[in-house]
Amino acid sequence: MTKNQQKVDCKIKPNTRIGALLPQTVKTIVFYGHSFAPADYSYFQSIFDYYNIYDNDITLVFYYSIYDESKEQEIKRTQFNSVSKLMSEYGTTFHSEKGGNLMHKMLLEGRLILKKL
Repeated sequence: MTKNQQKVDCKIKPNTRIGALLPQTVKTIVFYGHSFAPADYSYFQSIFDYYNIYDNDITLVFYYSIYDESKEQEIKRTQFNSVSKLMSEYGTTFHSEKGGNLMHKMLLEGRLILKKL
């Protein structure tokens, strides 16, 4: 189900909780074709909170495409920076110091992956 479909479904059925839209258990969450704009951070926060990505064995895979070979390094850097900002912002929602090391922790554990398609 896409993000927009989920939002529409919640508007049609306002009492629907995110848990009713997402599977109870997952091992991997895959992202592709998303801008990771700050306006969407609350959407990601609700998913990350639901799955408790800090403590659970969930891998986040961020795929990207090289649409212009002459800009490959720029595209990689932009993708990394976008993911880094998303994870840093999400880390600020924690009520302890552990949020500050979220991205580092997940990278060390092999649970945060940026991958070219």
